[in-house]
Amino acid sequence: MRRLVVVQMLMFLAIAAVVVPFGVQFVAGPAGLREPMPLHATMSDAFGLTRGTSVTVRGVEVGSVTAVRLGPDGTAAVALEIRPGTAIPRDSIMTVGMSTAVGIQSVDILPQSDAGPYLEAGDTIAAPAERQPVQMDRVMSDAAHLVGGIDVEAVGAVADELSASFTGLGPSLATLIDNGAVISGRMRAKMGDLAPLMDGTARLVTTMSAQGTGFTRGMAAAAGFTRQLDDSGPVFLYLTDHAPGTLAAIRTVLDTYRGTFGATLANLATVTPIIGDRQAALDAGLTSIPDGLNALSSIVKGDRADFALVATQGPVCVHDVERRTIGDLSPVEPNLVRYCPPAPDTQMRGAANAPRPNELGTQNSTTPGGLVGPEVVADPIKIPTLAELAYKWRMILKGNRVPN
Repeated sequence: MRRLVVVQMLMFLAIAAVVVPFGVQFVAGPAGLREPMPLHATMSDAFGLTRGTSVTVRGVEVGSVTAVRLGPDGTAAVALEIRPGTAIPRDSIMTVGMSTAVGIQSVDILPQSDAGPYLEAGDTIAAPAERQPVQMDRVMSDAAHLVGGIDVEAVGAVADELSASFTGLGPSLATLIDNGAVISGRMRAKMGDLAPLMDGTARLVTTMSAQGTGFTRGMAAAAGFTRQLDDSGPVFLYLTDHAPGTLAAIRTVLDTYRGTFGATLANLATVTPIIGDRQAALDAGLTSIPDGLNALSSIVKGDRADFALVATQGPVCVHDVERRTIGDLSPVEPNLVRYCPPAPDTQMRGAANAPRPNELGTQNSTTPGGLVGPEVVADPIKIPTLAELAYKWRMILKGNRVPN
């Protein structure tokens, strides 16, 4: 008998060891066997929170409010108990709202990220005032104030006017509705064609919104251009008055030289490739010419041009090199074997005849340059005529020496 009691006691203890934890877990929830995680929050307005208010994270209940008291600085101190093991990011914020229209409050914790670090026991969670939702009592008060501000007589007058406006328009409204149904049916039938159009319109609007700054600048430029046209009104009037005579003169010129237009166009077809190949030189010229004209203005002294002409004379050292194709701007390796033999009154021209760098002098130079051009005039007073200068210049271009 005594042995049976011992066996029953052991069986009771084994069953209790299994059943009691499950019962505690069922009655007290997941936190029944562990300490909850306490959190704190400081709010400028607790909105009437009370002990036992549920706390949720993303709408899932994870705890409750344990205490709400007024702090020494006039703020509301709120104590929370969170279910153990709940991962709440440190950047989360706490808000107080009403889950139903009857005014039942709830505390919702809104994580601002999905990763840690996470809040621990005793930490403080932020509850910024500007992030708190509008409370139900405030909404109802504002709604009552809005309804109270409506003029009943004005609403009645509006209703009477609307009724008078639609009186007798029944057939027209019926026709409008019927036409709307017809239009809807046709649009539904053409939906396959309208869909690409709507997609293109959406892309166009998106592109225009992305180019808003450029569009604004373009409109501003158009407005400026319009103002300039308005300011130039007298000029347009003058042109309008004198344009008929000018157009008549142009027509006379065109009639006179009608037969030469074909040759002119043919010449343009010949000249255009030449100009096109020299685009880089034209760009440089158009950039340098204004600077040159500005510099040229510096020689003006009063009503005269004051400048000095520095001329040189004597033979020139040149190398007969193959000229590159016009428009070829690729880099060229310098030729370090060319040199100009020392001679009195000898000059060098052209990048191909530039001195070698790094003070190499004529070291390892094997290709001397030729001399072209007249010798130095013994008596500078003897200035050659223009015909002689032209002749000598042609000889220099051909690479030939000219007699003295």
